[in-house]
Amino acid sequence: MSTVDKSFEDLVAEVDPDVDEQLSELKFTLWDIPLLLIFTALFATVFLQFFTRYVLNDSLSWTEEAARYLLIILTFTGAVKCQVLDSHIRLEFIDNLVGDYIGKLKFIALSLTTFFFGVLAWSMVLLAKQTSFQKMVSLPYPKYYFYAVLTAALCALLVIQVKQIIWAYKELKR
Repeated sequence: MSTVDKSFEDLVAEVDPDVDEQLSELKFTLWDIPLLLIFTALFATVFLQFFTRYVLNDSLSWTEEAARYLLIILTFTGAVKCQVLDSHIRLEFIDNLVGDYIGKLKFIALSLTTFFFGVLAWSMVLLAKQTSFQKMVSLPYPKYYFYAVLTAALCALLVIQVKQIIWAYKELKR
């Protein structure tokens, strides 16, 4: 059978025979719904921005700022999901180089990033206090709400990382 005669499913099966297994391993939980809602709001805002700018030739001024804030919120809340799944981008060749010391390296990396996220969360609290009276440029909301959402995401990230540090420490002791 030539490539032209094959169906899409046959071609996919040749490349990756366990696609169904990989799809069944996707972990969708109730906690993913806020992420999907933020992503949907971002998609709708960017579509509205594109439509009004290029089709109607009269841009809505608030869509750019709203899209920027939604993208930042999606990044911080998405980082929580990535940390739960331990699926952040990393250099896998380093994992191969360190060999038996991978547990120690992971413990050190978790400790350093936890410290960084703690400093970042504290900075967000201070920033929220300092900007509680300022409104966003084109939206009628105070910047405090934006920084409060980011602080909540960072605090959730800190809790998850502390749990992972405890787990990594227990693994090191074995």
